Amino acid sequence: MARENGYMERSASPQELEEALDRLYKGQTNVALQARDLGITLERLKQLFREYVAARPIDINDEDVWLGDTTMCWPYA
Repeated sequence: MARENGYMERSASPQELEEALDRLYKGQTNVALQARDLGITLERLKQLFREYVAARPIDINDEDVWLGDTTMCWPYA
């Protein structure tokens, strides 16, 4: 069934959702694009992402956290 924005509405699998949230968490994609690809509303994905981030706190004082971030990204890549 088509939604107002013209995209087809579908139900994302739990695995697809987990992978999308992981990509968002790593800064590898955009929330609006992921919502469209998953077939859910932007507001729903924002809420799910807030819950996902809250469940994964980062210890900013842990040196290993900073050393583990080795993937080059824009604008440096």
